[in-house]
Amino acid sequence: MTFIQILLSSLKGMFPEVLILSVAPLIPFIVAEQIWPVGKAPRFRGYGMNIVISLSTVYLSLPLGIAAALWNGQLRPFLPWKPLSLTFHSIGAVPFVGPGLELLAMIFVPLVLHDLWFYWSHRIEHRVPALWAFHRIHHSDERINTSTWARDHFLQNSWRSFFSIFTLGLLVDLDLSEAGKAALYSQMFLMALSMFYHSAIRIRLSWLDRVLVTPQVHRIHHAVDPVYHNRNFADALPIFDILFGTFHRPGREEFPATGLGQEFPPPRSLWSAQFGPLIAVWRMLLPRRRTRHVELRQ
Repeated sequence: MTFIQILLSSLKGMFPEVLILSVAPLIPFIVAEQIWPVGKAPRFRGYGMNIVISLSTVYLSLPLGIAAALWNGQLRPFLPWKPLSLTFHSIGAVPFVGPGLELLAMIFVPLVLHDLWFYWSHRIEHRVPALWAFHRIHHSDERINTSTWARDHFLQNSWRSFFSIFTLGLLVDLDLSEAGKAALYSQMFLMALSMFYHSAIRIRLSWLDRVLVTPQVHRIHHAVDPVYHNRNFADALPIFDILFGTFHRPGREEFPATGLGQEFPPPRSLWSAQFGPLIAVWRMLLPRRRTRHVELRQ
């Protein structure tokens, strides 16, 4: 199939499923946030804006994700190394605990590889001004809540999914059926975890915060106070923050305010959310273009 055929096939009939998967799992977290909120309870208008942004991002970032998979397959025959062959069936053959271990492996092997990539790409997004212009849409939510998990600009989502799909496919060679299951299980786990740790539920899980990202741990990353900046980058596994010195373990009552303050208020429309960053990046690059033009004329 050609790129256009794959894209059209992916888009066809996609909306109902994406809408259900984006909204239905949020409901128990929304209820909990309204009953046990950190500070003021999130507003329903905020939920709506986040859902609209996330749905638009899914569709706008789809072409680059398809391109990554196609280019990956074309590049593989020219690699100077052979991708690591990996199978989960041998784990499942272990007596008694095999099926459970196989399921855990299918969730956490892709998750570890994803999180190692995500950790460094996330740090880069906070350092490079052009990438931060896209990522700050996610951080601009003044009342971080469960729906913030997918409040991403489509180009940020594209660059993350492109490089994770592209690079992981060059390193690991899975049986297609196992690859599909592993991708599904790990993605479902990560989606549920991300909805949970973005939630504004006043909950303390100090026994878990060195194993998995928790709402209190991730709230530190979204804090408006500069003292918390550049902390807790991991998407699921705090081990990478611990290894690379960016982990901040929150105290018992440490629930800082979130957002970017008056410097960057939340976008009020889908247009400003998706196209505002494009204009901002263009303005960053424009002075350089003008300077170069003047130098060439001289």
